[in-house]
Amino acid sequence: MQHEKGRRISSLALMKMQNRLEILRCVRNEGPISRVDLQKKTRLSWGTISASARELLDSGIFTEIGAVTTDMGRRPVELDLNQADNFVLGLQLGNTLIRSALMDIKGSVVAELDVPVNAAGSSSEIVRCLAATANRLLRQQKVKQRSLMGIGIAVPGAVDFSTGIALYAPQHPNWKNVALKDQFEREFEVPTYVDHSFNCFALSEQLFGLGKGLQDYICVLIGTGVAAGIVLGGEIYRGASGLAGEFGHACIEEDGLPCACGNHGCIEAYISGPALASAAVRELRAGGRVGSSLPEARNGGRGMTAERLFLLAKQGNPVALRVFSRMGTVLGIGISNLISIFNPQTVILGGFVCQASEFFLPSCMDAVLKRAWHASPKDVKVSQLLRGAVRGAGALVLQQLFATGRFVHRKVPEKRK
Repeated sequence: MQHEKGRRISSLALMKMQNRLEILRCVRNEGPISRVDLQKKTRLSWGTISASARELLDSGIFTEIGAVTTDMGRRPVELDLNQADNFVLGLQLGNTLIRSALMDIKGSVVAELDVPVNAAGSSSEIVRCLAATANRLLRQQKVKQRSLMGIGIAVPGAVDFSTGIALYAPQHPNWKNVALKDQFEREFEVPTYVDHSFNCFALSEQLFGLGKGLQDYICVLIGTGVAAGIVLGGEIYRGASGLAGEFGHACIEEDGLPCACGNHGCIEAYISGPALASAAVRELRAGGRVGSSLPEARNGGRGMTAERLFLLAKQGNPVALRVFSRMGTVLGIGISNLISIFNPQTVILGGFVCQASEFFLPSCMDAVLKRAWHASPKDVKVSQLLRGAVRGAGALVLQQLFATGRFVHRKVPEKRK
């Protein structure tokens, strides 16, 4: 009997949580919304609507928008997410910068802050810089600890999402086995989630961008490195050991160009920002017609960057245009493989290199249309989101809220004066 009773209580608690989550998600998608309309949308009982709404109001997750009298009569009190007292913080560790974004419960960016970071610093120095950035932004915006729902951190390299341990990052030589989740939860006393930057980018597209409403899509992030955030069945796919998505280290050419990972022929060695600069340098040293007036042409290519190459392409420089065209072909071959393997609804491109998409997308699409499996969709788009990875880091927290309701029982925020 005791076992049956315990199981019954557990089932009732689970049903109550599921009902509460349904109401929470409905208000997120439809709010502001009256209780009457909320009942129509969810088809839950009036008692369930009333009890769950009260609990979410008491926890500070919901707020009420007062009744308004109009020419059509008196509009009822409506429920909405409480944006004034519920915030999440996203952090992104980059090669030269730490980006941060304070977001409200609806995912709107309230404020942003970027600070420089020494990639060669010790792991403890980098963690202190991450924490200092978080504290500085929270202080600037006067966010109280009770109003902070959680922190999400996007990091490069390998990550164990389940433990929140950053395993290593190629551009940060001293960044190994860093227990970010534990350290941040001790200091800030809020749930913290750590994931790879490309997964965070994919999540930001799901919530705010071109992935909205899609179940199966792939985000390819092209910057200093190259990686893919894979979404299958509406969920981030991380693989058996959390290392899925290393698209940049798929081999495109046997015994090809050397890659930073130590192998040869990786896609990253052909299409990343540094790879583009290196390709331009090879052209210059071979006597490519970039223009005798350019300093890079006189000094053997020193000082060439992807940004500089982009400016040259905008000026119609033939070598720059050729470099981007070849880059697009390699990218298209890689995307064709992704399409043939995963059959995604779309492929979304992002990262700073995609500012030059007008110069590489035509050759990319030529390769995709030629090589991808004929029966699969061949839809390739360029993200319009700014700072997608750091927004996705904050969205890690929102995803947990709307998937589990974990923060429903937190203390009620104090009333603002």
